Amino acid sequence: MVKIDFHFDTPHGVFRDALHLPDDHGFTEAEIQAMKEQRRDNWIAVVNAPPTPEPDPEYIEIDGVRYVRA
Repeated sequence: MVKIDFHFDTPHGVFRDALHLPDDHGFTEAEIQAMKEQRRDNWIAVVNAPPTPEPDPEYIEIDGVRYVRA
């Protein structure tokens, strides 16, 4: 098993991660770089995602049906 540690400086701080690949993985340096960048981009997408709205306290939803809270 090969562990490849990496990090990127981003506007949100430093993103650190690692790839764990089999010894005989066969990926090129370009493919490995693309995997690193995809991990970074996915993390940035999560950080930039809008917050989930708070549920309406007057209603409760069960199986897609909204009920007035008693």
